Amino acid sequence: MIRTSHILLLSCLMTSVAFAAPVKQEQEENAAPAAIPAGPSLAQLKAMPTARLLKLGQIALTAKIDTVAFTTGLDALKVASARGDRVATRMLGKVIGRHELEIAKNGPARIESKLRYEALRGASSSVYAVAGMYDRGDGVPVNTKKAAEWYLWAARVGNKRAMASIAYAYGTGRGVERDEEAALKWLQEVNPGRNRMTLVEIGWALATGSEGATDMPAALRFFERAAQISPNVAYQVAMDLERGTKGLQDREAAGYLIKVAAERGDSAAATHLANMLAGSDKLEDQRQAVQWYTLAAHDKENVAAGQGLTRILALRPQSELVPTIIAGLQKAADAGNREALIGLAQAYADGIGVESSPERAASLLQQASDAGSPEAKYRLGLMYKSGTGVGMDMKKAIALMTSAQESGFPLAAVALSSMTEPSATSSVTDPGQPKTGDVVAK
Repeated sequence: MIRTSHILLLSCLMTSVAFAAPVKQEQEENAAPAAIPAGPSLAQLKAMPTARLLKLGQIALTAKIDTVAFTTGLDALKVASARGDRVATRMLGKVIGRHELEIAKNGPARIESKLRYEALRGASSSVYAVAGMYDRGDGVPVNTKKAAEWYLWAARVGNKRAMASIAYAYGTGRGVERDEEAALKWLQEVNPGRNRMTLVEIGWALATGSEGATDMPAALRFFERAAQISPNVAYQVAMDLERGTKGLQDREAAGYLIKVAAERGDSAAATHLANMLAGSDKLEDQRQAVQWYTLAAHDKENVAAGQGLTRILALRPQSELVPTIIAGLQKAADAGNREALIGLAQAYADGIGVESSPERAASLLQQASDAGSPEAKYRLGLMYKSGTGVGMDMKKAIALMTSAQESGFPLAAVALSSMTEPSATSSVTDPGQPKTGDVVAK
């Protein structure tokens, strides 16, 4: 009896828990999201010991600038620096330099003098922070000459950010006499990303005259240097120059940079050049268009380049150009460009520049279809329907056409409807069975 009571009690408890769990879960799901806790107030920070402030300040060196942790850490460093803590001042210099912050205007008194004191004792981040303050006019009057002097000092003691900044100064003449060679020299030890960014910034400053001097030839040299690191940068600049999106339109400079980017291997730039040349009726222009399309189509994701080669071949170009097109399509197909596979398949289907081979055409379309091309599925579906290059197989034809339709290929719906009509399926019914529409004798 006692054992039975225990079982009943346990059963009741289990049931109550089972009912309570979903209720608790539902309450948790419907509860409002917890508010992000705010950081300590300035009064609370001032009440903290310096060691605690330094720990909070350390977080600001790695935290994202738009987070509570960063704001709290920055304020903690300001408080500790105002107390005269030199470690806090040096850390503050690092934060200022890393994010190019303007804090002295509303910050603790004499922050510039504190940073200068640490700079004189070998803290390169403090040197760089002082340079930025003169450069931006943060707590001190703007003085580009002094800024350049401090940037040069910080660069000489190994600060990489300062190296990029003094390179910009030399490249544009901001605070120093322009010296292209010196600018490039200081960028040699800067990481590729910052190097490229600085080169582009110098180029735009010289192109637009934002630092006083306008020199498009020099700007193009800096843009071209950036293209050595990342070709697509030159193409992006070229598009801005062509469209005038940065307040300056120069189509001649844009054309030069497009070619630079293309020669460096940028797929989009090569396609752009090819599109410009493809419409010409001159054989040499068309030949160059094919070469640029071929280069661009090595990027298997570049659909436009593969389509460009296919389009030129479909227009029945001069006979001496055909082998070059076929070779280009083959290279692009080998690289996995789906559109090039389709173009090469068309060449084998029609016997253009190669010996006609429906089987080879079907094989190429199968590769493109396997890679997800809706057009390849459509074309291969037609081949299975007619039995050209493959064995006739209406089920495969319908499956391929259905997939092409689902992928949005416009012609697939019409072809599919003709395949699924009674007249289309009758050709593949069992000869021993009555066809749809036949009258069965009774």
